[in-house]
This record gives sequence, structure tokens and C-alpha cells, in this order.
Amino acid sequence: MIEIKKREKNKKAEYYRKEGLIPGILYGPDIEPTPVFIDKKEFLKNFSHIHQRFDFVLEGKKYSGILQDIQKDPITLEPIHFDIYVPSVSRKIETAISINFVGEEELIKNDLILNKNIIELPVEGLMKDIPESIDIDVSNLKEGESIYVKDLKLENIKILLNEDTPIATAVKVEKIEEEVEAEVQKE
Repeated sequence: MIEIKKREKNKKAEYYRKEGLIPGILYGPDIEPTPVFIDKKEFLKNFSHIHQRFDFVLEGKKYSGILQDIQKDPITLEPIHFDIYVPSVSRKIETAISINFVGEEELIKNDLILNKNIIELPVEGLMKDIPESIDIDVSNLKEGESIYVKDLKLENIKILLNEDTPIATAVKVEKIEEEVEAEVQKE
């Protein structure tokens, strides 16, 4: 369980950074905006991407949160601040689910590559029903075949895209090379 601590009001964010900590803010409909911090090593070990969902403890109380933002130093690219949204357990939220494409190696064996149109799926639902990511099996796609939003079956979750939106399409490697050559010749 990740432990997050409240920041002292009289200490600026820079103080925490110098101590090897990363300052942040918690907010949500059922929680006052709260300045917090986490150990930098703990942060790097547990947080990898925006929209990541996780459980944490603050002052002995357990919460579920969504990592909304990570600000990074423009030179070192080290995280210097984070925002965590703590949704209501009884209200629907809008967020994004990461898509993991499974079986791409089978496409490669058939000289196909996967043209990925969407890598994060915008959804609406209760926090408890929204998974961190979904797996989409693409191993059986033939040349020119696509997976569409309407092909996905997610219980208690509304997908916030038109059902006819293609998620990914299997494309022959030679066709990609031909298209690239045609673009180069135009220039």
C-alpha cells in the first residue's frame, strides 16, 4: 500500500524536493484539496503513467485515486509534482483505460503489422468497475481486418467513442513501405 503524507503549511514545495520527496495535491468531490508528498523512490517505483489507478493511505485512512498529472523538470525530466484525483465511490467518473494489444507476434509471422488508432480508451463508470487496462487479442486478424469499439465488451462501463471507431487494423508490411515511398516521391 502506498503511503502519502500531508505537507506542512509553512513549508514550500521546494523544501520537499530538496529532501528527496515529491510534493503533490489530492482533490476530489468528497475531499478538500490537500497538499501532500511522497518519497521519490516510492513514487518512481509505483507510478508509471497518467490515468493510473491505485490505492493509498493518508493519515491511516485508505483511498482509491487516479494519477491525473505528473509535472517534470524540463531539463532532468525528473518528476517534481503530481496531482491525484480521488473520485466519489458513488458517482460515475470519466477517465481513460490503457489498451494492451495481445498477439502481435502472430501478425508479424504473417508479414502484417498492427496499425494502432487508439491506445487509451475513454470511458465512464464507477471507479470500482473501471479496470486499469484491457487486453485486446489481435492474433487472429487477417490483412485489412480491424477491431472496432463495438467489438469490445465491458460490463458496467460506457465507452465514450462512437461504436464504429476502429481501434486497430492489420496491415501488410509491403503496403506500408509503398505508402512511405509514395510520400517521399511527392516531396
